[in-house]
Amino acid sequence: MIDGKKVGLFLPTLNAGENFKETLLRIDNNKSIVDRLLIIDSGSNDNTVNLAQEHGFDVETIDKSVFTHGLVRKKASHRLNDCDFIVYMTQDALLQQDALNHLLSFIEPHDDMLVAYGKQEVQMDKSNIFEYEARQFNYPEHSRIKSMADKDTLGIKTVFSSDAFAVYNRHLLESIGNFPEEVNFEEDMYMAARGIMSGLTVGYCAEAKIYHSHHYTLAQEYKRYRSIGNFHKTYPWIQNKFGSNEHEGFKSVITEWKFLVKHGRPQLIFYSGLRVIAKYVGYKLG
Repeated sequence: MIDGKKVGLFLPTLNAGENFKETLLRIDNNKSIVDRLLIIDSGSNDNTVNLAQEHGFDVETIDKSVFTHGLVRKKASHRLNDCDFIVYMTQDALLQQDALNHLLSFIEPHDDMLVAYGKQEVQMDKSNIFEYEARQFNYPEHSRIKSMADKDTLGIKTVFSSDAFAVYNRHLLESIGNFPEEVNFEEDMYMAARGIMSGLTVGYCAEAKIYHSHHYTLAQEYKRYRSIGNFHKTYPWIQNKFGSNEHEGFKSVITEWKFLVKHGRPQLIFYSGLRVIAKYVGYKLG
């Protein structure tokens, strides 16, 4: 509890595997200010649910056939309706030291802040140089608060957020209609856009750090960006209001190639180009 306010923490889960143990242990080491723990599981057939219960989580289940990222997060806010703040994480997010304290201390003084998200880093033994650079591109060294006033300078990044590690003011979340049940990707950007268009702010706390490591194949990149493309086609008002996602993507490609050259890895530019093609084709077909 912070200053008399109650905090909940939520994870959506599905066959989290052996690595889930580390996720839970790191939550244990950070959870002194968390009042309630919840998972909503969509049909795990491994030890995910038992592990969560052993670490003090309440458990709800949802049928995998009706799962969406928006639906489970809305359900979580209803289940944790006695909480003032809800921390949303993913099952593969690994909290670093004092991450929860930093994130909650960041949002708590701001009555108009809908959501604050933390800084993501990768563990190189579980990821690659491309993901390392992408985290640097999306998660800068300095914290900031974003509002509609930043639209002309930040463009689509104004509404960038990440539910891999974020905390929402539940009362503000409810006041703007909560997560839409039909949204199954980029629900974090959707809510950030709704919040900013409602006169609220979005915070980024660079001191609140997690490890969030992926090693996507070309096929996985294609599938991921197809989902992103589908999201933006379904909700065109976000780009109409805040700017082109493709423009930001072009900037990320140039930044990645400069990064590879600077770090003595120019031979990887060819593979980087294949990644760009997979992403772009997926995005356009989404």
